Amino acid sequence: MFYLLLLAAFGCALLLWRQPRGAGRALTAGAGVLFLAAALMLLLRQGFLPGHGPRRWTVNG
Repeated sequence: MFYLLLLAAFGCALLLWRQPRGAGRALTAGAGVLFLAAALMLLLRQGFLPGHGPRRWTVNG
């Protein structure tokens, strides 16, 4: 899932590079930022970022 989100963010960056100025460019940039944030939140949740350990509680028990 992490790599899929990174690939989607990279795709948004390529689309952003090809689009002229306007609302479509802003929407593409916003989607890219959301994909990168989601990828980093996955790493944070799994405890793979430096300085962050795994979470002490679990939802399912």
